Amino acid sequence: MSTLAVRVGGAEFGLPADRVREVLRPPRLTRVPFAPAGVRGVAQVRGTVLAVVDLGDRLGVGPVLPPGRLVVVWGRGREAVGLLVDRVVGLVEEGGGEELPPDEAEAALPPGWLAGVAVPVPGRRVAILRLERVLGEEAT
Repeated sequence: MSTLAVRVGGAEFGLPADRVREVLRPPRLTRVPFAPAGVRGVAQVRGTVLAVVDLGDRLGVGPVLPPGRLVVVWGRGREAVGLLVDRVVGLVEEGGGEELPPDEAEAALPPGWLAGVAVPVPGRRVAILRLERVLGEEAT
C-alpha cells in the first residue's frame, strides 16, 4: 500500500494514499462556531461541504501557516475531510526502506495515532498516521 508523505511543521507524516481523493489549494473557509479544536472551518468543494482540519493543530506541532499550504481531501464513499498541510512531499511505498520505532516526538502522539515509521531513504523519517484515530472515527 502507498502512503502520501506530507510536511506539517518540521516533520513528515504519512497518510494512507488509498483514501486520498485530491490535493488542492485551500478554498475559502467559513468558520463554524463551537467547532472542535483544529477545525478551521468548512468549504464547498465540487458541490460538497467539506470540513477542513488543520493537521498541525490536531497533531500538536503548531498550526499550518501560509504560504504554500495545501488541502488533502481524504475519505471514503460520500464522507471526506480536508486536511490542511504545509506541503505534499510524495508517495512512499510500503516495504520501501526500513521501518523504525518512533522517535521522541513521534512517541508523544496519543496512543494509537501512529501506525509506524518508514525510512524511504537514509536520514528521512515518515511517521505513518492512523487518520481514523487522529480525526476521530466519526470524522471519516
